[in-house]
Amino acid sequence: MSVDLVKKFGSTYKAGQTIFKEGDFAEEMYIIHQGQVHISKRAKNAEQILATLRDGDFFGEMALFTESPRSATAVVVTDSVILKIDKKSFDFMVNNNSTFAINMIRKLCERLRNADNQIGELLVVSRETRILKAMSAFWNSEGQKDASGQVLLLPYLGFCDYLKKTYGITVEDANQSLLKLRNQNLLHIRKDTVGKQYIAFSPKVLEFFHLT
Repeated sequence: MSVDLVKKFGSTYKAGQTIFKEGDFAEEMYIIHQGQVHISKRAKNAEQILATLRDGDFFGEMALFTESPRSATAVVVTDSVILKIDKKSFDFMVNNNSTFAINMIRKLCERLRNADNQIGELLVVSRETRILKAMSAFWNSEGQKDASGQVLLLPYLGFCDYLKKTYGITVEDANQSLLKLRNQNLLHIRKDTVGKQYIAFSPKVLEFFHLT
């Protein structure tokens, strides 16, 4: 992305800053020059993360083609530099920069393909598989290894809270599924010296389910 475009349209956003919320009035799209953004949507009283976008990704583009309110929420994950593009500027860029137009089309096609895959997955995956996927995502931010370095650990209560907020899975349902996974020897529950509970599992579990 050219320096001129970044200077003209770019702004700095702090980690944790909300760019827009689901239901907000919409009239601009955004392009990430540098940083990371979560796109999420409320479902069953929980906030479901739909995508994590990074350098070069764009979002909010539907605002340029429809008059509908925002269909999701965008929150900055790390300090970021993001371009805000209104409809007039977007039309100019598409009409005068074929590379920009082609990249837009490619990204949109990729999103449609991913959306089809997500829909198909939701129709067939079990709650236990969803929890295994959630373990992978949660471990990337909150996980640690035991002293041997061979076992991955997740804080039990923190993970249950994450499942409720992100996937709408109740603590009761989470406990049932974790018990089922434990009975299948896919994970174990252990306590540290002060009684704090952890979910312990091998990295091979995530590798087996192609979650890493």
